[in-house]
Amino acid sequence: MINKERISWVDIARAVGIIFVIYAHVLGSHDFRYLFYAFHIPFFFFLSGIFFKDYGSFRIFLKKSSRGLLVPYFIIAFISYFLWIIGTANLSSWEAVRQFLSIFYANSNDNLMLFNDVLWFLPTLFITRLCFFFIFKYFKKTEFLGGVLLSFSIFGYLFSIFAPWVKLPFGTETAFSAIVFYGAGYLWYKSQKAKGFIFNNKKIIFPVFLFFMIIFSTIDFTVAGHQIDMRLNHLNNYFLFYMDAFLGIFSWIGFSMILNKNRILEVLGKNSLILFAWHPVVFNYLRIIQGLIPTLENIRALIPALYTLISISVIMFLNSFVKEIRLKTGV
Repeated sequence: MINKERISWVDIARAVGIIFVIYAHVLGSHDFRYLFYAFHIPFFFFLSGIFFKDYGSFRIFLKKSSRGLLVPYFIIAFISYFLWIIGTANLSSWEAVRQFLSIFYANSNDNLMLFNDVLWFLPTLFITRLCFFFIFKYFKKTEFLGGVLLSFSIFGYLFSIFAPWVKLPFGTETAFSAIVFYGAGYLWYKSQKAKGFIFNNKKIIFPVFLFFMIIFSTIDFTVAGHQIDMRLNHLNNYFLFYMDAFLGIFSWIGFSMILNKNRILEVLGKNSLILFAWHPVVFNYLRIIQGLIPTLENIRALIPALYTLISISVIMFLNSFVKEIRLKTGV
């Protein structure tokens, strides 16, 4: 029964995740943004891990991973950079070169990838997938694989504490921790017992896990003084980081299983990569419009919701338009 419903609820889960990502990117640090940052990026790594497949050949795995992640990354990065260059005034030639080279370094820390800094996720997911391929190759048994993931959770955390200034190509410093969620997604989906537990108790798990995620993430934010941020490799408290992430992950998986079917959310879920990659570009134009209409300050509380709704609508419309053109031209 769960396998039969897998595609629909996973698409809904992706839609929920991308809506949270877009909404959280509009919120200020003084708002409740920390609640979303506590789990939304781990959520996507976890969902990606569900579909891990061992093709036997690293060459085939590398080819598929490159086609699915690096090709769209470079295409979107180059287009974003071009649009950014056009719209940026008083830009020095050195900064233009620095930002261009950051496309190939593929790490948006230290004020790199200003043209579209959310793209860091794609190369980091690429590295995560490759690392997990080799881990899986040598540690196929669940108990061994779980032990390796636990080791990575500790190593990734210690790296974030003792070498926070180190920003590696393709966001590899973040991948150390991302592997934990990616691998957990694979292990969870592989286990009929684990899937069945969430599915059979979804109506209880969703509100209960969500409640405790809010409580623990608020404690973590209050004690640390800043939100969890995987891109920056700010993980705060080790135990609260993983507890918050998994509580959020399973609460919203439970919600997705409860909903099960929703045409709009399923469409958004199938296009989550496009929505993720392009929403910062739409944000840039929305900020220009917002600056031209001072009266919008009177509804400041509604701005995040408006940005989210408009961004999703614009991107989905343009995506449909491009698909229609390609269909007619045969490109």
